[in-house]
Amino acid sequence: MRKMEKFNLLRHFGSSVLVMVFGLFFMAACTYDTNDYEEVVIPESVSFDADVIPIFESNCNKSGCHSGAIPPDLQRDVAYNNLIFGGYVTDTTSAENNVLFQAIDGGSMSAFASNQDRALIKLWIEDGAQDN
Repeated sequence: MRKMEKFNLLRHFGSSVLVMVFGLFFMAACTYDTNDYEEVVIPESVSFDADVIPIFESNCNKSGCHSGAIPPDLQRDVAYNNLIFGGYVTDTTSAENNVLFQAIDGGSMSAFASNQDRALIKLWIEDGAQDN
C-alpha cells in the first residue's frame, strides 16, 4: 500500500512539473510589442507664431504641398486666416472636432505630425486658436 501511495505521489508531482515546464515555455515564447513613445512636453500656453507655424514650416510647407498648391495654404503670412476662415478650425472647445486636428490625428496627414506636434496644435486650438 505504501508503494502505491508513493507512486501516485510521484506521478502527480511529475505531472505538475510537466505542466509548469510547458507553462514557462509558452510564457517565454510570448512577445509583447513595446512602443517607444516620444516624450511630449506640453507647455502652459502655445503661440501660433512661435509654436504652430514652425510645425507647418517643417512638415507641411517644405514639400510644396501646403505652400499654395494644396489647400489650406499654411505659409506664415496666410496660415491663420486660411485655417480659421477656411473651416479647418471651427471649434475651440474640443480639438477633435476640427478638420485640422482630425487630419493630423489619424487622418491623411498623421504621418507628417509627431505626438509633440499634435499636442501643441491641440493645446493651441483648445486655448482659443489665437493669432499670437
